[in-house]
Formats: sequence, C-alpha cells, structure tokens
Amino acid sequence: MANIYDVARLANVSTATVSKVLSNTPYVSVQTKERVLEAVRQLDYSPSLAARGLTNRRTYILGLVIPNDPDYLFTDPQLLEVIRGVENTANDNDYNILLSMANKTDHHSAYTRVLRTGYIDGAITVETFEGETPGKLLDDQGLPRVSIGYRNGLNPINSVHSDDYRGAYEAVKHLIELGHRQIGVISGPANFVGAIEERLRGAQTALLEAGLELNPDFLTYGDFTTESGYQASRRLLEVADRPTAIFSMNDRMATGLMRRARELGLKLPDDLSLVGFDDISLATLIDPPLTTIRQPSVEQGRVAATKLFELIKEGKKDFETIILPVELIVRGSTARLNPA
Repeated sequence: MANIYDVARLANVSTATVSKVLSNTPYVSVQTKERVLEAVRQLDYSPSLAARGLTNRRTYILGLVIPNDPDYLFTDPQLLEVIRGVENTANDNDYNILLSMANKTDHHSAYTRVLRTGYIDGAITVETFEGETPGKLLDDQGLPRVSIGYRNGLNPINSVHSDDYRGAYEAVKHLIELGHRQIGVISGPANFVGAIEERLRGAQTALLEAGLELNPDFLTYGDFTTESGYQASRRLLEVADRPTAIFSMNDRMATGLMRRARELGLKLPDDLSLVGFDDISLATLIDPPLTTIRQPSVEQGRVAATKLFELIKEGKKDFETIILPVELIVRGSTARLNPA
C-alpha cells in the first residue's frame, strides 16, 4: 500500500505539503495541489485514520454503545437492523464504527469501555435502562451523543425512536375491531424504560376507547427473547378463561407464544389471534404469517447517525427528538372472533 512518502516523492513535494493538500489547508498553489491529487489518484493512496486525525483533530470513528451482552445482541434481528442503518451511514461518511457491548453482569461496562479508548468523535447509545443513564458519562466528556430510544426516560432531545405508543394502540385497536374483548399482553422487561411504557400506554388507550380495561391476569412479561415468550404464554394460555387475542411487544416473544399454542392444540387465528411488534424477517416465514407493527429499524440507525454527524461536523448542540412512524401489517395470525 502506498504511503504519504510515496505521494510526496511522486509529486516532488514535502510530506507536509501533501498533508496540507489532503486537509484542504489554504496557501497551497493550484499547480502544486493538482500534482499532489494526481499522485494520490495514481497511487490509490488513502490516508490513515491517525494521520487524518492529526490534521483536523478527528479520529473518523464513531462509538456505538449497546448495553446488552453479545449473546443477546447477535440473536436480536431488530437490533441488528438498527446497527445496519448506523453502519451504512458511517460508511457513506467514510467513518468506522467502534462497537461496545456490555458484559453479562454490568451494563455500565459498555459505556466505560468505549470511554477508555479516548478515540471517538461521538457516540450513538441504544437506551434501555431506566433512571439517569450511564450515557451521561459520555456527555460529561463533551462528546456529541445521539440516543436510539428514550433518553433519560422521556427527555425530548438528541434521540431517535419509533412511535411506540401509536404502534401498540393500532395493534390492540385492530384486535378490538375484529371483535375481541379478552385481550392479553406480553410486555417487555421493565428496564426498557420509555418504549415499554409507551407501548403499554398505547394498548391501554385503545382498550379504554372501547370501554374495556386490561385484565391484570392477562398481563405477563418477557425479556424480548423467543424463550421468554414461550414461558410467558403459560400464564395466558393454560387457563380456562384464556384471552382470545394477544398483543406481544415484539415478534420474537410472539413466535415463542405460537410454539406453546401449537403444543396446546390451539390454531391461529381460529382459536387465538396474535399481533407482534417489529416486523422482523421471520414474521413472513412462520405459519401463519404474523400480523405485526412494522417499525423502521434500519431508518432509526440511519437517522441517528445522520444527526450525530450534524453534531460533529456542524457543531450543533441539540435537536428535538425524532419520532419515526410505524405501520400495522395485517397477515394471517389475526381474524375475526369466532363466536363459538
């Protein structure tokens, strides 16, 4: 691979002049600049991140902080789509991504580890935990930061998330319009503050508008994994007066419930209607295909990265939270209530 010395030799200039041209420093003649750029083209030279950082005080690296352990992250298709959106945008801006994940016992470690590098221009944090988030560690260092999720609860600045309230509202409203009145909910983990609260609020609003209430016996919890959906479904399905329809706060838990329903001899949607949330690729492959709320996962990552580049490159301080629209996708797992 060519280096800066090769470029300087071919252009017959000093390495300092090459650096000035590449960093667009003024006071370099047009003729000299053209010679340097022609040498760069001929040699297919790409300046190293370290060299670029010396000239403009940037590292060309973004931190992506996810306070979940690797086993969780790499089995979550929705979160992987968010990362794809971040990575695509970083690529378009000639940046690299430094991914920092938590260990199993301390979610703060995802934040402290990326800080220890001392080598990022800004960070995107995936917010899940309630209270004063560890992301403040990054803020205290003066690093530009954009949150995917609900920043410090519902703080409406520098964050990007889907319209969780509207999505849950539309999911439960769809079930009500099909004639269902006994509607169960598989909620997510309590530490996903913001998103879970908003989805539960949306579900309850749809019920109240129909003159219904959420039966506490029909509310159960999972951790967004398939297995947790399977276990949570025991409380909902293995009772005499079970719900006729269920809203699951993500698609993976919904697939776990579908497995348990099959084991109990229940057929979807004849005996039970089911709506998920996310619209992961598996939702179209299972039988029956899953009715779900489509959230723009890749777009969340793309928008978050785009806004972070604005903070880094344009020196902006804050922007109002961006709420991305969701869409109800009706497939084969829901049907009108069978009066029998």
